[in-house]
Amino acid sequence: MRRVVIEELTPGMILAKPVTNAAGLVVLPSGAELDEATLPRLQRLGLASVFIEGEAGDAGGKTLSELEAELDHRFRLVSNDPIQRQLLEAIRLHLRTTHGVSESPGPTPIS
Repeated sequence: MRRVVIEELTPGMILAKPVTNAAGLVVLPSGAELDEATLPRLQRLGLASVFIEGEAGDAGGKTLSELEAELDHRFRLVSNDPIQRQLLEAIRLHLRTTHGVSESPGPTPIS
């Protein structure tokens, strides 16, 4: 199971956990297959993400380590800027959370 942000959902994905509305009522049950009609419906609910079936490391074939290396590479020229550093760590935390890693990482040096 992996968490996927609403904007990255695609038709054919299968829900691993039920989706509920603000009142706690099930809108889509676990095992439901997402299609073109359900995607806008999920966006209207204002959800940040849902859990779908699949491996946590499934990000276009890239591992969490590869994604973090790309992230470090992209931020390498602004590593001395404290605001950019905060953005880097926020994105890193998001990557780790969506890939099923629960512990918060410490700052990673950029080379």
